[in-house]
Amino acid sequence: MTAAFLAASTPESVGPNRYRIRFTSPWYQGRGAYGGLVAGTALRALEHTVGDAARPVRSFTMHFCAPAVEGDAWVTTQIERAGKLVTQATVRVENDAGVVAMGSATFGATRGGAIEYLEMSPPKVPPPHEVPVTPDDVPMPDFCRFFEFRFCIGSAPYSGAAVAETGGWLRPREPTVLDAPLCVGLMDAYPPAVLSRVDGFRPAATVDFTMHFFQTLPQAGLKPDAQFLRTGRSLQAGDGYAEDFQQLWTQDGQLLAQCRQLFAVMG
Repeated sequence: MTAAFLAASTPESVGPNRYRIRFTSPWYQGRGAYGGLVAGTALRALEHTVGDAARPVRSFTMHFCAPAVEGDAWVTTQIERAGKLVTQATVRVENDAGVVAMGSATFGATRGGAIEYLEMSPPKVPPPHEVPVTPDDVPMPDFCRFFEFRFCIGSAPYSGAAVAETGGWLRPREPTVLDAPLCVGLMDAYPPAVLSRVDGFRPAATVDFTMHFFQTLPQAGLKPDAQFLRTGRSLQAGDGYAEDFQQLWTQDGQLLAQCRQLFAVMG
């Protein structure tokens, strides 16, 4: 049996650099499939096009242009350049109404003898088993039913908090090996941090995001039922837009990826 996110984000190859995917309403957030699924699908198509496991994704940017409404969509990819160690590629997701999303990615081989350091650490939070799972009757977007949320960072959406911060433990409800597309999906699963500072309901939508990956995924030793800590903090909003800086950590404090995201906050 194929895990839900893997099945929903794996496009069918229908020709050179061309793929078909069907978005469905169970994955909706608002008027279309949530951005993590759309971007995860695009990244899977890019990985298939590049076809080189020795060059994992290092940077991935996605611009969201229109809702990924229910029905068939087509993903087209293009390798822009393949050098000795690095490959750059672009991607477009389109349906009958036009462009849904477009993006670019850099895939890079490991560089021997490179400097390594990490001067960040995850926030101190209770371990997953001490944080209750968010009940199914809490109002959340449709796609959230596929994930297990354990909120333990910041404040709830629409609570009028003094700080725009949200996050907690997260994993798919079905055990699923963490690959780069699922990492994208997890990073985009929690609500925007800006909504915790809003007093009362306000819709929001992703404009774009850029993710940087610091590990090769899938990673040996990470179990399919592993818990991941997803953080999110917004430090600036204006003119109807808010930025959000997010990180995804393993339970033992390894940084897997980070994301800079721009949201439109509706009136």
